[in-house]
Amino acid sequence: MSRSSNAEELNSETSSLAPPAAGEESADTRAIMLPGTELPGAVYITVVAAFAWMLMMAWLAFSSSDGIDLDLGIATGLALMFLGVPLAIHHTATHLMHRAGMSVRTFLSTPFDTYTGQMSPRQAWLEVAMIPISLAIAATLIGLVFLFAR
Repeated sequence: MSRSSNAEELNSETSSLAPPAAGEESADTRAIMLPGTELPGAVYITVVAAFAWMLMMAWLAFSSSDGIDLDLGIATGLALMFLGVPLAIHHTATHLMHRAGMSVRTFLSTPFDTYTGQMSPRQAWLEVAMIPISLAIAATLIGLVFLFAR
């Protein structure tokens, strides 16, 4: 192979790896699903709000106990890490691919595909949020029982 054909091959490979210019998408870019765009941001906000409520109730109910502040601090640090890493991944991917997430209106107007078949978008939202909301309610009730039993 000649030196010019190697340079052309290298240029074609690097141009396909470069992100598309603003407003234009390649066929490969459209096929790639960004992390965190499977559901609209409001679904993720519901989950984060439920976990934040749970942590807040734990701090309010148990922080006055001796020796529990370190445990609550570790739990809060882990929660921030577990929520922060996916947020950083999503932010980085969105920045590199110049794409935005799905709107709530679009999400609610189209069927939601899962491995086992389609389901309604509201049912999918409920399934995603059910465990965090249940944990937030449980943390509230446990905290209230703890405060009233003292």
